Amino acid sequence: MSVSVVVTGAGVVSPAGADWKAHADGLYTGRSLVRPLSPPLFPEYSAFRRPIGARALFDADREDRSQPRFVAMAEAAAAEAVGMGGGPDAISGTRVAVVGATAVGAALELEAAYRRGIPAPGLFTFDLATEAVATLLGTRGPKLTVTTGCTAGLDALGTGLRLIRSELADAAIVVAADAALSPIVTASFQRIGALSRRDCHPAKASTPFAADRDGFTLGEGAAAILLERADRAAARGVRPIARLLGWASVSSALHMTALRKDGEDIAGSIRMALADAAVPADAVDLLDAHGTSTPLNDMSEAAAYQTVFGARAARIPLTAQKGVVGHALGASNLLEVAGVVSFLVDGKLAPIANTTAETLAYDVGAVLGSPPAFFGEFAVKTSSGFAGIHTTCVMGAAL
Repeated sequence: MSVSVVVTGAGVVSPAGADWKAHADGLYTGRSLVRPLSPPLFPEYSAFRRPIGARALFDADREDRSQPRFVAMAEAAAAEAVGMGGGPDAISGTRVAVVGATAVGAALELEAAYRRGIPAPGLFTFDLATEAVATLLGTRGPKLTVTTGCTAGLDALGTGLRLIRSELADAAIVVAADAALSPIVTASFQRIGALSRRDCHPAKASTPFAADRDGFTLGEGAAAILLERADRAAARGVRPIARLLGWASVSSALHMTALRKDGEDIAGSIRMALADAAVPADAVDLLDAHGTSTPLNDMSEAAAYQTVFGARAARIPLTAQKGVVGHALGASNLLEVAGVVSFLVDGKLAPIANTTAETLAYDVGAVLGSPPAFFGEFAVKTSSGFAGIHTTCVMGAAL
């Protein structure tokens, strides 16, 4: 019999807020938090034409300047998740894993050092945040870092699930963080045409699943999810806030950045995750999309939903959180998992920013306008990343 895995804590640092609840409240407004990245606040962008992004609400007083920004945000999110899950009691013992995720790591600090002509301080490896969280919390179980690009957060969540199911750990702190608002990262995505170029107010640039979408907007932040065996949580007297039921990932073996328009690979990952969760497709109550606002991603996701769920795809509520907080790369999908947990706990859904019934391009159940009430049990979260990675997880409301 498979080990049941539950979520007992969540932590967030994002453009919408500096904690999990504030982040959810920001999502429920349905208003984009993308702003100009202009001098004098952002002098490093002086050579850019109309740079925009969503900066995390991370208080400078909380930030350790000796650390890369993504590490400091990861620590803050992890501390909140563990505090919610019971503090030291949540991470007692030696069978607590830490699984970290990032796409660009300390790119911000490495670029700053390069521009100043000074050596980069310390060893700026991708596992800096994972190590910092493990040291901060004193965990001595398995420690892994996942760097699968934009699916990294969800892939780290699946790794945590697998560690607990395989009885290599009793609990796992999954944390994903990226500080992607740096000139080199922005220029790279501009160069390949992934960022929005619309001549509009920055807050209107991201329009997931709308006919006039033309690219994503960058964001930043960190999220942490505390997973543990259901029987362990019960023994501690802790009530879960959600369940993690299934996970799957596939490779399209197609192209570094392209996706199949028919969504075949995304559909495959959804089917595999549902099978892993033992949840039938007709029981799914919520879809949370990768929803980047790029022409190909949203088209492929919509096609995948219609393939897997048939006519029901138009009636299943669909949320797409990047319209509000931007695309935080490796942190994005774990931020969105934290959002889905909020939806399951709060009993309401966040509307998609900027997209309207008139501009909606596909026959999907996009949540638009005001936050509707939600009383569903099963949620499917999809993600896609460069190099053809498509990952899905299935979550359930707490019993």
